Amino acid sequence: MIVGIEVGGTFTDLVMVDESGQLSVHKLPSTPSDPSVAAVDGLREILETAGVTGSAVAELLHGSTIAANALIQRRGARTALITTRGFRDVLFIQRQDKTVVYDMFYQKAEPLITRDAVHEVTERMGAKGDVVTPLEAREAEALVDELVGGQEVESVAVCLLHAYANPSHEQMIGDIIKRKYPNVRVSLSSEVAPEHREYERTSTAVIDAYIGPAVEQYLTKFGDSVRDVGFAGTPLIMQSNGGAVPIETARRLTANMFVSGPAAAVTAASEVARATGISDVISIDVGGTSCDVCLITDGMPQTTVKGTAEFSVDGLPLNVVMTDIVTIGAGGGSIAHIDAGGMLQVGPQSAGADPGPACYDHGGEFFTLTDAMLLLGLLDPDTSLPGGINLQASASEKAAADLCSRLDLDPLALAERVYRIAIVNMAQALRRVSVKRGYDPRQFALLPCGGAGALIAGPLAVEMGMDQILVPPHPGIFSAYGLAVADVRIDYVRADGAVRTDTLTVDGFKERIEDLRGRAVSEFAALGYDADALTLSFAVDVRYVGQGYELRVPIDPDSVMQGGVDVLVEKFHDLHEQQYNHAFRKSRVEAISFRLTAEHPRPALTHEASASGGTDSTGSRDIALPGLTGSYAIYQRDGLPEGFAGSGPAIIVETTTSTPVPPGWRFEVVANGAVKLSRDS
Repeated sequence: MIVGIEVGGTFTDLVMVDESGQLSVHKLPSTPSDPSVAAVDGLREILETAGVTGSAVAELLHGSTIAANALIQRRGARTALITTRGFRDVLFIQRQDKTVVYDMFYQKAEPLITRDAVHEVTERMGAKGDVVTPLEAREAEALVDELVGGQEVESVAVCLLHAYANPSHEQMIGDIIKRKYPNVRVSLSSEVAPEHREYERTSTAVIDAYIGPAVEQYLTKFGDSVRDVGFAGTPLIMQSNGGAVPIETARRLTANMFVSGPAAAVTAASEVARATGISDVISIDVGGTSCDVCLITDGMPQTTVKGTAEFSVDGLPLNVVMTDIVTIGAGGGSIAHIDAGGMLQVGPQSAGADPGPACYDHGGEFFTLTDAMLLLGLLDPDTSLPGGINLQASASEKAAADLCSRLDLDPLALAERVYRIAIVNMAQALRRVSVKRGYDPRQFALLPCGGAGALIAGPLAVEMGMDQILVPPHPGIFSAYGLAVADVRIDYVRADGAVRTDTLTVDGFKERIEDLRGRAVSEFAALGYDADALTLSFAVDVRYVGQGYELRVPIDPDSVMQGGVDVLVEKFHDLHEQQYNHAFRKSRVEAISFRLTAEHPRPALTHEASASGGTDSTGSRDIALPGLTGSYAIYQRDGLPEGFAGSGPAIIVETTTSTPVPPGWRFEVVANGAVKLSRDS
């Protein structure tokens, strides 16, 4: 059996797949104080429901928000930074650019550590990796003794000048710490982010050191707890790049876990897109707290690049390969409120899992998007939610009273406005990953997931001018499904500094490619994976000479071996023209970093739509969508076989969510159990 466990802000989702491909799902409220509690409780419950023990589980995959929470809440370890003499203030000078250009009160993000936690050592590397000033080993050892013994530092980040070109000095300091203080975590920039740009590399090393102990502690507890349940294998942990790694690798590279859960949903979206033949989609994962959006082209998700807001977490640069996910505070728990200007707003504040929306009747006092959808008829008050939650419309109306009084609206009119505002907010996130990246969203299908994704898909697609919606199987637990289909993946980078392409020979290109290939084969073999089964994907970060940032250009090494480096240059010109609508084809070009993504494929899941019930409508429900109010025929999704088609107004109901099909839209069950909605011309 394969089990995927994803911890979200409101619910913890589980998927179990047996050897026949039969898929079981489970959902329970998250436990924010200790996310591992709900994860392990859910594992016990889904095993008990299946009538098996933990020993029956061959693979266990897990995604969690523990890394993001530790940073955003600033609950990390007592951390120190060791850097090259003369570079103490890199972390505080930062960059001159503003993420919000017209904010007159703009403030730079506060670093995770204060200036007195930054310490210098005598050493210096040249940009090509040559030793300019040798490391003073005794000075370094005395500094380490002072940090750990005198200041009781729990974690140390080491970021020395040009360590990406020659990491020997960083490794010497790391060896001193590991030898003398094995319980202190060490984060070397040459391991965490071996690339140029001192500020971004320093920030990444400090982030890894700051959150490392908390993430390590969580992963250790999770690993011990699942062994107590009977699981005897090695848990795989989801990374921000959309792949999974063994738990020990995740403990070493904690900074790679920031968008662990959302990345799992994108991985699943890519899988569904390829299976249905609709390879260009925009996924939108709407949970209880946030909305995560990602652009997927040719079945492959976009990844973050330097120079964009998505390259940072909480305003702090994070220089690791991450799925390019735009996140906004818009989810089922988003609270409706009136801002200082008297305007009705929805989010980013959220009712979360505890106490949750008012309609949960668990003490929530604020009117949320979930309350609005209940009053609009999108949610059935007679259906219980996971955790035994029974929706109470009367509680929603009570929570709406204050806003209704201030805005002179009745509860239904307020619900319509809240729903509409939430859709407009989400549309802005869709534009950020499409229009602002040079893509026309009308040429993509919308793929909604998360508990609330399908509930807003129709009006959101209309807002964006999109004509197709692809609702995947089990959208309400889609991140957990993504864990079950994720490959083992590790990213590698080689940064030699800027290399002019007119001086880069084919042999020089080949040497860099073979170096990356050798590192991947060696590490995967050490982890116990068959190196011959690896899927290798190469890319090069390229820019025009004089540009501040580069584009990541996917490349087939064989094409360069046969056609020369000009093949890479032409692909860069084409990509630049697509993204910025122009290219300088006569300008000089330089390669910055060479990259490799190595993936070990896991067994493919064979999941088909079940047809346990009938295809006839099971009744109707009055739904008050803005401008689309009417009686919607109800269909049970588990009763719809592949090939079944119908038209709106309808609502397709399933265990984890519902999909409204507005008037003027048709729906059809397609491959892999997905439901495709198409707008009539």
